[in-house]
Amino acid sequence: MFRAKIFFFVVCLSLLSIDGWQAWKAHTEQLRDSETTITNMARALAQHGDDTLKAADLILSGVIELMQFDGLTETMKPRLHALLKSRVNELPQLAGLFVLNADGNAVVDSNEVLFSDNASDRNYFQYHRDHQNLAPYVGPLVKNPAGAWRLTVSRRVNNPDGSFGGVVLAAIDIDYFRNFYNTFNIGDNGLIILGLNNGTLLVRRPFFDKYVGSNLNNVPIFRDYVTKNHDGTHIAPSTVDGKDRINAYRHFNQFPLFIAVALSKEETLDGWLEDTLHHTAAILILILILAVLGSWLLRQIKLRLETQEQLLIARDNLDQLNKHLQNLALEDGLTGLANRRHFDIALSEEFARALRNKETLALIMIDVDWFKQYNDIYGHRAGDDCLRRITALIKDVPQRTGDMAARYGGEEMVVLLPQTSLESAAVIAERLRADIVALDIQHAASPLTIVTISCGIAVIRPTLQSDIPEQLVEEADRALYIAKAKGRNCIARNDEARNDTV
Repeated sequence: MFRAKIFFFVVCLSLLSIDGWQAWKAHTEQLRDSETTITNMARALAQHGDDTLKAADLILSGVIELMQFDGLTETMKPRLHALLKSRVNELPQLAGLFVLNADGNAVVDSNEVLFSDNASDRNYFQYHRDHQNLAPYVGPLVKNPAGAWRLTVSRRVNNPDGSFGGVVLAAIDIDYFRNFYNTFNIGDNGLIILGLNNGTLLVRRPFFDKYVGSNLNNVPIFRDYVTKNHDGTHIAPSTVDGKDRINAYRHFNQFPLFIAVALSKEETLDGWLEDTLHHTAAILILILILAVLGSWLLRQIKLRLETQEQLLIARDNLDQLNKHLQNLALEDGLTGLANRRHFDIALSEEFARALRNKETLALIMIDVDWFKQYNDIYGHRAGDDCLRRITALIKDVPQRTGDMAARYGGEEMVVLLPQTSLESAAVIAERLRADIVALDIQHAASPLTIVTISCGIAVIRPTLQSDIPEQLVEEADRALYIAKAKGRNCIARNDEARNDTV
């Protein structure tokens, strides 16, 4: 009893420990998978941003090369305008392309009407005017007269003598990035930020116009991580709502920008928490069931120990009585055939042997045609004599060990034939039917005027542990039904019964 109690305690403790370990493992894997996801997302968004700006810069490089080769003549301007216009139409990120002279006025652009404002006060123009660097420059955001935000990528144009000759400029629509970021599933509390390396915020999802152009230098993720590393991940509480977020950031490879992605840790773990609660509830229910069953089992163990000796004596007496009754109950008193009980035992044994050895097992089910009418006309004594004459022939069918003839019930008899094919069983049944016809027992109520039989033959080869002996009896019974339906005084096989069913 003590050991049983210890066993149940250890089982319950083990279940709780295993469930707790699996829950913690799933928690760790969920966070790791989320970090991998947003790291890959940050890498993809950074590459997308690089490619977007690079496409614009390549156009600027081509425009500069074209102007240096052909010159910016009056005849050249319409061709250049058509080129700039086609490039803007081809690339959805471009809002406009401009060629500015040394005074900041547009000489050619992609618009239908030439840009009329002077750009000499713009950051990008002053940068190129004051720096000899010919590399691309990403300037701060500008807002056009219509109120749309633009990100500028520009290059300096030199005169043949190396002096400042103007600027070529690509205006990139910030909405292009915003619309692209909206295609990503980052949950209700997720965040995507695109910004310049100097801390200027360009795009934020979810989008709020008031944040565009704001400074990020005092934001912890930018101050403590983005400014110090090329890329990375970390988990930290949000400065907005204080909830933990999983953050990933990455700088562009070719331009001075960075991308940051954040997922809510709470949303990330929603599925894990729900699964953990379900598992824990299931474990607690299982422990409760084990406790109830354990208590019941302990009582049963105690009861068994108290009554074991009496049960052993009763079992021995019962075994002796069963053996005696079995010996008395295996033969049918009227026909001398094995009775139904004997047949059931033999069927189970032969079926198990057939299953074990993958052999066939045949059964012939025999019914005396119109036997009730025979009893009604000639009386039950004559009916008993008729059955004895018929079963005398049936007794001669079994020739091998394992063969058995039995009275199944009333005027129904069966012949069990191990290791017998359907064709062989059918030959035996047909021979038996003919022998009984040859007895020429008169039967006034039969259309044939003599006593006849109908036979249903079934053969199976059991292969599965789920197969049961009753399948053989059911198939033989269906075949017998077919034989009767065919007019009686005939035999039918179980393959005919299957075809009839189909």
